[in-house]
Amino acid sequence: MEFAFNAEKAGCFLAAMERRYACKRFKRNWPLQDEVIRHILECGRLSPSSFGLEPWHFIVVASPEKIADLGDACFSQEPVYTCSFSVVILVRKEDQYRLDAEFIHSRAERFPGGYEAFADDYRSYHDFLENAGRTLHWARSQAYIACANMMTGAAAIGLDSCPIEGFDEARVMDVVEKKAQDWAVGIIIAFGSRDEEIRTKTREELRSLAERI
Repeated sequence: MEFAFNAEKAGCFLAAMERRYACKRFKRNWPLQDEVIRHILECGRLSPSSFGLEPWHFIVVASPEKIADLGDACFSQEPVYTCSFSVVILVRKEDQYRLDAEFIHSRAERFPGGYEAFADDYRSYHDFLENAGRTLHWARSQAYIACANMMTGAAAIGLDSCPIEGFDEARVMDVVEKKAQDWAVGIIIAFGSRDEEIRTKTREELRSLAERI
């Protein structure tokens, strides 16, 4: 079937992207809705990842006590303290991406041809990552893909967000009660309803950022 550009659908998506910005203060004690959290997590779950491995684990931090602890671990940033909930995106550590790792076997079996076909495709890229010392960096990069989709998905339903990159990783791991030998923190996202004037989005003009050759 020939592709047909749908201006209405495109406009809805761009409107969500236009609405999203890094909110610095949320309404405290804004009511938490389970369907909102499920929507955000689905936006993350459906995100693309390198080799389809989905190396992430999403932890929703929603209790007042845990939100306060997470705020402390994020150098007392106001968006974390005031949010309705945060999502901590963890990624698996390097040893779980080896060809003989249980994680790789379990993910690979989902694809056509199973593990053997997957391994033939994956082996050389994993060798490149390992030789370059970039495996964990690569894994953390996947978290940013899910993060972007979660934030845009939030904006589409009128929810605000703020990505958090500044944190004490060891303290965050204590808050989420996960072992540092198994997991690393990719990024944290605070969600809620803004308690501030929305700021004008500042972006370069497209003509200064892109070219066609």
